[in-house]
Amino acid sequence: MPKVEIRGNADLRKALRAFTPDLEKQLKKELKAALMPVVKKARGFVPSQSPMSGWEARSFSEARFPVFNYNTIVRNIVLETSPSKRDSRGFTSMARIINKSAAGAIYETARRPQEWVGPSASGSSKGVSRSVYKGAGKQFIKNLGPVTSSLKGQGRFIFRAWAESRGVAEGAANKAVDTAIRQFYARNAEKVFGRAA
Repeated sequence: MPKVEIRGNADLRKALRAFTPDLEKQLKKELKAALMPVVKKARGFVPSQSPMSGWEARSFSEARFPVFNYNTIVRNIVLETSPSKRDSRGFTSMARIINKSAAGAIYETARRPQEWVGPSASGSSKGVSRSVYKGAGKQFIKNLGPVTSSLKGQGRFIFRAWAESRGVAEGAANKAVDTAIRQFYARNAEKVFGRAA
């Protein structure tokens, strides 16, 4: 019977750090090897030019909408290998690929144009379009191109790269986690580690 029980991602990482730091280091290395090809592929899908002439940075700008910048978007598609906080359903992730830039996140997932209210509409709602051109939202979504569906969601960069990996990245990541757990329990059976938390 194992002396330390692992109940989730955070427990596993705490236990590995506390008792077998070499296994934690190996796990991070294997997760990176499994998931970085997806990150690189996702970065390759970012177009070098903005799909809309008005979305690029200008010397004057009264708008607060995040501007398109190729380098910023590419640099901010990253792999994080620390356990995430619990989401609204109580789940955590061992590793995740995220798009940290606002413009990149918009490009990644935008699918429906905002309701158009026009530039002279009163109020401060953020969920509406105040563009001069009524069809700007539809044109924006059209110019972004289609989204690709994967088992994890829909998008143009990360989700597209994930779909094209056809489960290889996820399988390699899951194998790395399973191996770390198995090796941890094997060592724990040989030596009493005590409490993980």
